[in-house]
Amino acid sequence: MNDHELLRYSKQIMLPQIDIEGQQKINDSTILIIGMGGLGSPTALYLAAAGVGHIVIADFDQVELSNLQRQIIHNTSDIGDDKVNSAKTKLLELNPNITVTIVNEIMHSDNLASLIKNVDIVLDGTDNFESRFEINKACVECHKPLISAA
Repeated sequence: MNDHELLRYSKQIMLPQIDIEGQQKINDSTILIIGMGGLGSPTALYLAAAGVGHIVIADFDQVELSNLQRQIIHNTSDIGDDKVNSAKTKLLELNPNITVTIVNEIMHSDNLASLIKNVDIVLDGTDNFESRFEINKACVECHKPLISAA
């Protein structure tokens, strides 16, 4: 880690549970966030700020006016844009030292495993049980930890 990164993450590094070694593990990690809505968008901001080195965001929807009161990663000027593009821009503005990969498509059993196998952890921010069950199944098959919330 360079001096800039040490300063950026200094409040985390000072925690004995994290320290420099833990921060390096955070920087080296990859997380997949499925759904950039009310759960995925603030989580992505916090993960980017914390220095998660590679964030993969998957969503197929566009930003709508009714999203803005709970999907805090998006702004009024983003209305009509793909959520993943809007989110990627904001995440890289917040932390240009990370990598953000976008997946602008519906997640289903045919494409989940190919995404999940390459990440360290999956965050399910979807809003329906069918998607949650498919994501859970793929995580079990790929032996990846899953955080599922609504």
